[in-house]
Amino acid sequence: MKKVLLGLLLLLGPGGARAADELQTIVVKPGDTLWSISNTYLKDPKKWNEILKYNRLPSGDPSLALPGMSLRVPVNLIKVELRAAKLVYFLNDVLYRRTGSEDWPNVTMKMDLFKNDTLRTKADARADVKFYTGEILNLYPNSIAVLRPPGKKNVDVELMAGEMRGLRSRVITASAKITPMTKDTEFGAKLKDDLTTVVQVYKGKADVEAQGKTVHVSAGFASEIKMDMAPSEPVKLPPLQQFEKGSRTALTASAGPQFKSEGGVVSLSNMKPAGKLKGPDVKLPKGELPKEMPAVGNIDDKAIDTSEIVKMLAVGNPVQSYHMQVSKDQAFTAMVLNKNYDAFDKIDLNEVLPPGNYFMRIALVDLLGFEGKFSAPRPLKITGGR
Repeated sequence: MKKVLLGLLLLLGPGGARAADELQTIVVKPGDTLWSISNTYLKDPKKWNEILKYNRLPSGDPSLALPGMSLRVPVNLIKVELRAAKLVYFLNDVLYRRTGSEDWPNVTMKMDLFKNDTLRTKADARADVKFYTGEILNLYPNSIAVLRPPGKKNVDVELMAGEMRGLRSRVITASAKITPMTKDTEFGAKLKDDLTTVVQVYKGKADVEAQGKTVHVSAGFASEIKMDMAPSEPVKLPPLQQFEKGSRTALTASAGPQFKSEGGVVSLSNMKPAGKLKGPDVKLPKGELPKEMPAVGNIDDKAIDTSEIVKMLAVGNPVQSYHMQVSKDQAFTAMVLNKNYDAFDKIDLNEVLPPGNYFMRIALVDLLGFEGKFSAPRPLKITGGR
């Protein structure tokens, strides 16, 4: 019986009895020893011998140089600031770049992302990242973000371009620094082409800092930070937009707009004109925010799929436009229409597309320019006549 148990342990290899431990991969550089690795990565360098339990090494001498290899180390032993983040979900074309590399390979599910790694999402792509310390990053299409950039204290994400949503994530942009002030703070940040940053807080509160001034932004408020200028005073956000379980969209208020598609004619009903946010003194439409803000979604759920991701809506305001995509296939790899329309436009697709069967999806764009996630694809039949 003892021989059988010994054989099983050998098959399991190092750490087989500790399979439940969460491990992080550390790449050994030329000249590294167990001593140097422990001093660099471990909270307690004296626990270097713990590394031996998870790896087959040519020697247990901590002073000998190791060959080029990767070591598996329990996450709970690693210094907090050096713990990797994990890519927990991605959709479509998402690329990453390691520190010191010029290559942009495609990401893989559940991969580790390290300090100063860069993520880049292309059109219609999304990446969800969870740091081992609990912060969450949702990176939206056409965005670039650096994870825990070196030389910048107390920063989880540097948003270089595009739009993100964060849970407790400490974020910097070219024009602002955003610091969550509660454990449940959720907010959206968008970096415009002129490097203006727009911040919307959905839950909790956040401090927004620029040019030596800090403003406190609470749930249901937004602030705009222009390059080389102080943050605007927070402005109240209008009522929330969210996707229903079906394929329509509606305000939580009963009189909100509904997305309609009948006989190839697309429109948003019950819309009232609203001005765009141009500065801190602009008055947005009145209305109380609902108690529940749009959910980030359970990104730890291993069964999560595209149909769930599209429900994770970042839009928090009445729409000013909507982004429509029509494709010949449900995966939207053969698109025949990809265009933004004003919220008050009514589009007759019978006059735009040739007869046939298609799939259509819609994303709403709010007053601050934030684009929500696409709705679930719906079949669309174009007859070519009215």
